[in-house]
Amino acid sequence: MKIPTRTADDHKETTAAEGVNPLSKSKTFLGLVALIAATATVSVTVSAVRADVPQREHFSDAFPYVDTWTCPGMALNATFAVRGIDTVFSATREEVHLHGLTTLAANGKTLASNFSVLLVLDPTTNVQKIAGTVWNIQVPGVGNLLVDAGTIVMDVSTNPPTVLHIGGPHPQFFGDVAGLCAYLAAS
Repeated sequence: MKIPTRTADDHKETTAAEGVNPLSKSKTFLGLVALIAATATVSVTVSAVRADVPQREHFSDAFPYVDTWTCPGMALNATFAVRGIDTVFSATREEVHLHGLTTLAANGKTLASNFSVLLVLDPTTNVQKIAGTVWNIQVPGVGNLLVDAGTIVMDVSTNPPTVLHIGGPHPQFFGDVAGLCAYLAAS
């Protein structure tokens, strides 16, 4: 999988006239995963894949962005750093393992979330499965501010994607981030 070089402008929030930002609304991380998955799917040359020898590619990417959608009315300075392995097993099975760190900062506070996610794709369909820990933000003395983990299966041919199955707590996916936003807003 080839991850294209990005500039800060590639991650800006778009307006309705410009189209849908893949990092929009409460699905920030899943938007990033979908962006990486789309790049992976497009870069796979199915005719070159042999069923008996998995094709692997290691990759990494990192970039800053300003998140204006997670906590409405508050701009969060954010960074996203990922490393991963894209493995193509066959023309109908691809797995992308993602490990990394996302940071969110506002009002002199910086929070970190380590993530570990497995994305399972069938490049011949529009169904994607995301499994693992997407967000895990804990603060000493405060506790968990946001834990988003489990499995989500989506049809990505629709905008927004259609959820086919969901298992586990996914508060960020559904926009339930009041505790996170209150912590970052407090002085």
